Amino acid sequence: MIAPLYRGVAMQLTYNPGVFTVDSIPAAMSIILTAEDSTTEKRWRTETPYLADLINKNLQLSPNSWVLDYGCGIGRIAKELIARHGCQVVGVDISPSMRALAPMYVASDRFFACAPAMLDGLIKRGMAFDAAISIWVLQHCLHPGDDIARIKRALRPQGKLFVMNSIHRAVPTREFAWVNDGIDLRSELGRKFTQLAEGAPAKEQTTPETSERCFWAAFQVP
Repeated sequence: MIAPLYRGVAMQLTYNPGVFTVDSIPAAMSIILTAEDSTTEKRWRTETPYLADLINKNLQLSPNSWVLDYGCGIGRIAKELIARHGCQVVGVDISPSMRALAPMYVASDRFFACAPAMLDGLIKRGMAFDAAISIWVLQHCLHPGDDIARIKRALRPQGKLFVMNSIHRAVPTREFAWVNDGIDLRSELGRKFTQLAEGAPAKEQTTPETSERCFWAAFQVP
């Protein structure tokens, strides 16, 4: 990947998905929700139900809903949505260790986790989801346009998507840790979906820093 100019020089950087490799649920939690101006534990406790409320307000889930959790991690949001609505959730993540931990954390027969390549196979065999969520994920993807296109392919006609992301990109690299490559995620999403709603996360339910630097949005397949 090519980063924007760094000290006046364009540099070749190496994508580093290894930052998402973990050996325990606590380690996964600290990566999924970094402390920012709070703590991982507090954010997990307060932000999770807040996001579940926002998601249902925009997606209207039910026990009959099939939900794609794109970038599921260990299934933080999937677990909450299943507990609330009894929906079925398929989690997708690039991290084998996160996928391995997810079934233990979610602890539900209404959930399983797979790799993006497996999702592609399911789509080819006709799988179509009623709704999708992607929380703190697209900001880290190497080619977010490809991931957004995959999410769209996974949704049924008029299916809905809920996204929470940083306004600016944070791509993991071997050379400089997290890099902003300048890709505008909202523009990328707008090319594939019709936007239904958008807002900033409430600072009381996340953190003041998160509220200033991040956005949520709901979309629908046109």
